[in-house]
Amino acid sequence: MNATQLSPEQAAEIAACAARRTEALANPALSPLQRLVHWWGDDATSGATGADVDALEARYGIRVPGDFRAYLIATMPKGNEWDSEGTNWWPLADLKSARDECAGWEGGTGLQDDDKVIVFADYLIWCFAWAIDCSEGINRGKVIVLTGTTNPRVAENFDDFLDRYVRDPSSVM
Repeated sequence: MNATQLSPEQAAEIAACAARRTEALANPALSPLQRLVHWWGDDATSGATGADVDALEARYGIRVPGDFRAYLIATMPKGNEWDSEGTNWWPLADLKSARDECAGWEGGTGLQDDDKVIVFADYLIWCFAWAIDCSEGINRGKVIVLTGTTNPRVAENFDDFLDRYVRDPSSVM
């Protein structure tokens, strides 16, 4: 079998994932977080505890926005979980500040308060990453794309990011 051929099991999982996504988008009663959970399926996530999130906050001297906290507790991936779009959603143990994650970048991240911006996912083995601003400033809660050159804001808050990502991942790239 070459790289372009799928086993019957792989093809079935891809079809099931696509069906779950379609179902999630068709149900207007679901929140953005519930849509993501439905799309991923029940076995992909385990969630963090409140104490785990508190430890992340203490490590970086931050308070995570409420919608991001809800994601961490309800949906945190069990491990390095790749979705069908090529996004690697990081488990809690791998979450880092942009300053820590991008320490090797010449000139740094270019972000104000990059020690309070938390990276939570990357695309196609770090072509770029998404991060949420957990500072208490005017950018609090906004989601950005870390690219190494520019860091555009792609969502006003984490729920907005999830809603747009599940509907059309390219809208937040």
